[in-house]
This record gives sequence, structure tokens and C-alpha cells, in this order.
Amino acid sequence: MRMNELIEQNMGLVITVVNSFRPQNPTEREDYLQAGRIGLWKALKKYDHSKGAVLSTYAWNPIRWEIIKEIKSLKKNRYKVLSDANLPTYIDKDEFWEIVPSFLSEEEVSLLELRRMGYKLSEMAEIAGKKNSYIKRIFYKALKKIKEYNA
Repeated sequence: MRMNELIEQNMGLVITVVNSFRPQNPTEREDYLQAGRIGLWKALKKYDHSKGAVLSTYAWNPIRWEIIKEIKSLKKNRYKVLSDANLPTYIDKDEFWEIVPSFLSEEEVSLLELRRMGYKLSEMAEIAGKKNSYIKRIFYKALKKIKEYNA
């Protein structure tokens, strides 16, 4: 049997695992399904029926781990913000920087940009040639301004 046929025959297992994570919307569900399909594919590549394990038992963990990796990836790339209706929504990191107020100082903007690129506060201090405490104070002051502006 070909790999695609095996994947299609076992998509019910993937759907069961996906449903256990309770996706909140159709897009999230589709992302989980795709990750689960990858997990199933990996399981099928390693599965050896001669060892006596049932495929569904064997494939459960690889499917689950791929979905968990997808969830972590999605959370890493989103910020939770409050919308006008005070309902939590998520925006991508790149979109977050579009709502940064224009009244921030150049120093605050540059620190926010360094943080967005993944630098730690200590690395930001080294780049700016300032003390860690100063960078931390300016950075958190900028974040407070953004929160007040977007409140």
C-alpha cells in the first residue's frame, strides 16, 4: 500500500488526537491537522508491524508531539491583545510593531526592535553601551507606553 493511502486511511486517528486539543477556530484546527498528518507520516515511516504493536497505538505519540510542536510555534509567534470588544485576540509579532505609537523616543524604538529580533536585555545593554538596569528601565517604560496607548 502506498504512503498516501495509509495516511488517508488513518486520518481518523489524527482527527481524534486533534480534537483532544480542542482547537478554538477552523484555522487552528487545520494547522493541527496538518501537524498531525506530519506526525502520522513519521510514524508510518518507522512502523514495523512484525513487532506486534497496533499502528494506532504506535502513531498516537508522534501525532501528538507534532501537534504540540505546532502549538508552541503558534504561541511563540503571536501576542495576546485586547480588542475593542475587550475579547482577547491574537496578532502576529510583525503586526504588533505596526501599532507602536509614534511618540516613543528613538532609543525606545531601537530597544523594542532589538527585543523583537530576539536579543536578551543583557545583550541589548551591551549593544547600546549602557548598563542592564538602564536598558531594562527604558524598555519596560516603552512597553508601558504602548499598553497605555492601546488601552
